[in-house]
Amino acid sequence: MKLILADKAARALSKKEVVQLLARPNILRLAFVDEKGEPMVHPVWYYYSMGRFYVATDRQGTKARVLRKNPDIYFLVDESPGPTFGVRGKGTAKVVDDPDYATRVTRRNAKRYLGTLQSKTAKALLAMGPSSCVLEIMPRYMATWKF
Repeated sequence: MKLILADKAARALSKKEVVQLLARPNILRLAFVDEKGEPMVHPVWYYYSMGRFYVATDRQGTKARVLRKNPDIYFLVDESPGPTFGVRGKGTAKVVDDPDYATRVTRRNAKRYLGTLQSKTAKALLAMGPSSCVLEIMPRYMATWKF
């Protein structure tokens, strides 16, 4: 993982701090450019492992459709209130159309963000797994900051 300082006025996060930040259930803001050349930002649930972010999304939805054509993305994960800190960077998104894989990612993220797979919301999300795909997001770098 290539880490760089995002802001000269801030302190850089250590690799350990980045790993700890990404292990918590914060929202990843995923930015990309749609077919009309318009910028879009979508908040998504994710988990981070082996240098990649994993996101389950609707196979026929905007994110999957657009990223199949143009995989270039920008991302942001931050945490507040309190001292503001986070990571952001450019990367590439690979769309993987595998319903079983998408169901596993959906299950992992539902447990991570909801704390259970037994709630009504978790069950509704798991039911969407077979019609989902996985976005594997590979950061080129992570720019970090802490104020």
